[in-house]
Amino acid sequence: MKATAVVTAIAMLGAEATVVGKPSLRANDGAVVLSELTHDHHHRHHHRHHRSEPAPAPAKKEESRPMAHFGDTGCPCIGFDNIKGETIVQFEDQVQGSYPADLGARCEAWDDGHHPLCKEGEEPGIGNGWCAQKWCYVDSCNCDLPVLPKTSAYVPDATYRGKPVFYSYATCGGKNMWADEIPEVGTQGCRCIGFDNIPGTTDISLEDEDGDEKVVAYPAEIGGTCKAWDKDVHPLCRGKDAPKWCKQRWCYVDPCSCDLKDKPKVTMYLPEATFGGKSLYYSYETCNGEDYFTKKYNLEACQNQKTKDSCMELKLKTGANKCGWSGSACFGWEILSHPLCKKAIEGAAKSGTVAASNFAAAALVAIFVAHSSL
Repeated sequence: MKATAVVTAIAMLGAEATVVGKPSLRANDGAVVLSELTHDHHHRHHHRHHRSEPAPAPAKKEESRPMAHFGDTGCPCIGFDNIKGETIVQFEDQVQGSYPADLGARCEAWDDGHHPLCKEGEEPGIGNGWCAQKWCYVDSCNCDLPVLPKTSAYVPDATYRGKPVFYSYATCGGKNMWADEIPEVGTQGCRCIGFDNIPGTTDISLEDEDGDEKVVAYPAEIGGTCKAWDKDVHPLCRGKDAPKWCKQRWCYVDPCSCDLKDKPKVTMYLPEATFGGKSLYYSYETCNGEDYFTKKYNLEACQNQKTKDSCMELKLKTGANKCGWSGSACFGWEILSHPLCKKAIEGAAKSGTVAASNFAAAALVAIFVAHSSL
């Protein structure tokens, strides 16, 4: 029994100091200690039997701390957990805050009781508002969440693997209630492309209510993140009676890096624009939006073509094919024929992902037919 108790204590000791939730002791270390302790225990027990010595009192069982949460598996927390000391955070007006030394290493409401505004008598005060929200530090290059992490103002000079330190509320299930709105970049497997926070405008030719063409100035960063870009900007999206698609969020995506069931469509806003040599595609689904727009307003969208003839008749201004026929449906040409997209489809078929469903099967048939006809 004593060996078990000691091993439990050793296991607890191993869990005391962790890096991103991993015990500091190796499994083999515990096995060696267990073997040595067991042998030593039998030896001492045999020795006590001959000397009739009283058995020592059983060791007290230590209480383990609550199980720590180290963030979403797609965006794990970073840093050293459960170390002693303090981290001094410098705020405005020369105000300082004392935080634990393992600040940000796990999901916790770190500001509660530590930030000057998160104490009794302050606003919002301890246990309230953003003070009670959990967050942790994360690696910006290893964070596959719809909500992007932000650079930390608490440790502005610190770096992790040569990059600034980022923090995330989303990975801990918390909500960022005090910082600026964090841009969302689409669901994992179909990220938005483009730039965010770019000054200037992008001119887009659209038809107004009377069918007259009109040049509308959209933000220069249009489609770079998930946003209702048309709201109060598109001629049909101004006023009380704006159609419901005006409030739906969307962004531009790479068709060869989008494994959603609802495939992206070639844009009508920027018909001559390209991304990586491919036509520019948009998606509502990656932003959890509903596409009420394409069927009624983007009439020349490939997905609106129900026959092979109508599908293959559509051309880009360069004269190249805009669409491709899968054998049963019409999609953007790149989705079926671009080398990078074909590679993605074949990889999805092998891995059995969502993209390898009926669409992928039809796409592979189309690819085979295309090669056979060469």
